[in-house]
Amino acid sequence: MKEGSDYVPETGSDEEPAVEPSHHTQSTPFVAHNIGNGEKYSFRGALKDVLHMIPDEIYVRDLLRPLEGGGQDRLKELGVRVRAFNKFFTVWEALHVVADSKLTYVRDDVINYLENAPEKELAEVSNLERGDIVRAYERYRAFLAKLSNILFPYTSPYFADHLTLHSHFRNGGRGIVLSGNDKQAPFILTSIMSFRKLGCNLPVEIMYLGENDLNDDWRMRLESIPSVVTRDLSQMVSDEGWELKGWASKAFALLMSSFREVIYLDADALFFVNPEDLFEDPGYVETGALFFRDRIYAPSSRKQWLKDMLPKPISKKAQTSRYWTGESREQQESGCLVVDKWRHFVAMLTVTRMNGPDRDDNSKTGAKGVYSLFYGDKETFWLGWELAGDTDYWFNEGAVGNMGVVSEHSSPKHEASSPATEEEHGLENEVAPPTKRDAEVHSLYTVHSPQLLHLDLNNRPLWFNGWILDDKFEDDKFVNVSTWDVYMSEIKETREAAEWRIGGHNMATLKSNVAYEFTDKEKEVLQMIVDTARENGALKHGQ
Repeated sequence: MKEGSDYVPETGSDEEPAVEPSHHTQSTPFVAHNIGNGEKYSFRGALKDVLHMIPDEIYVRDLLRPLEGGGQDRLKELGVRVRAFNKFFTVWEALHVVADSKLTYVRDDVINYLENAPEKELAEVSNLERGDIVRAYERYRAFLAKLSNILFPYTSPYFADHLTLHSHFRNGGRGIVLSGNDKQAPFILTSIMSFRKLGCNLPVEIMYLGENDLNDDWRMRLESIPSVVTRDLSQMVSDEGWELKGWASKAFALLMSSFREVIYLDADALFFVNPEDLFEDPGYVETGALFFRDRIYAPSSRKQWLKDMLPKPISKKAQTSRYWTGESREQQESGCLVVDKWRHFVAMLTVTRMNGPDRDDNSKTGAKGVYSLFYGDKETFWLGWELAGDTDYWFNEGAVGNMGVVSEHSSPKHEASSPATEEEHGLENEVAPPTKRDAEVHSLYTVHSPQLLHLDLNNRPLWFNGWILDDKFEDDKFVNVSTWDVYMSEIKETREAAEWRIGGHNMATLKSNVAYEFTDKEKEVLQMIVDTARENGALKHGQ
């Protein structure tokens, strides 16, 4: 060591680390962010990987080209570059991010080490001269900074760089995030107070877009609930050249929240159970990302579209998606998302890109934006994961349905097989047992409802969105609180295709051959939600 130098020894040796950041390899980019989980840390090994990963000039020039064009071609190019970014970022992070169970920080003393480390130590890292190692390290740093700025520039200056952003929520714990404005605030208030009554005490962050989006009165009222804070998302995101607004804010609210593990909820999403239970879902435990399917509607194959959009190899999950099979034009419902952001950081960055700079059509070039390729933000989540090469996500396997009052019941025109017993179907709360699965003609129940219902694996109600009124969009006339006598699943006992008809103002009609009664407990939850909305003043006069 140089006498009187500022040389700082490593935080730990190869054998016994003082603090344990992980050492990532490019072969396992998404079994990656395990910093602080007990893996042995080798500073010199991580530095060696960085030096080994330095791209040549041709590759650098290709990766740092401006993103051009539109439509699926642009998304494919985005996917190619995001996957490259992930490799370089993962190795860089292994060198710089230090963490244990209580503390996470970005180490920025590498140059100091390189300038002052004994020659013997440097020889273990590279056969280059000291000055060449310094310049190689700085070349990598400059390259990654430029690539980060091309792909995901909008998180700066709130976070200095993506290492800082990622490390910010390493020990962030679990929480619930919602976003909305003054008009949606009554929904948000009711949602929070209702799941508090269901036993959920997780901290809550409510994201809004500036002073004119959510006013002082609403912010004070929402923050009067324990462990609730409102945060101005517009101050965290730089939207130069595009505008952060509407549905797009959901992905950014999820990413920029302080929590590591997040349940994101739409303002009008309401639960039959404690939403905290979603963190224990086996699919979430396994993958760190739990999504929900949308209704099966308008079957149409987008197999070729996916082939044109996704970089190869195309995952098995993409090849079994509804887009690929043609089962439905809708794959994902984004009213509820459960994500471990530490584990899926690059995928989340990709989703925000799709809802940010790449969202809208380019009026000058005519290039198509993401929202012209599918409806709103919904499909950006699972497709963002796929573009990033991250296939660790899980779709809830419960069915989708609706709930309301049976408005029509058509009986078979000729005698069918004998009705099945409740024991045969395992359905204890059916309004009427369906005909046997091999019957040729079946009874059909019809329910009109603005609520989209999500069921668990036991076919019981889990959560719904669409609020609790027959028409949440109508301000000028009396609107009834919805009545819910039964609920239905779009999956018929006969496995026939779902029968949806979509109307205005979220009103949807479902026909199915079986309707189910709510349990007493589920009825109590629905009544609690309505009572909570009344207590909060979230319902109009007379409702």
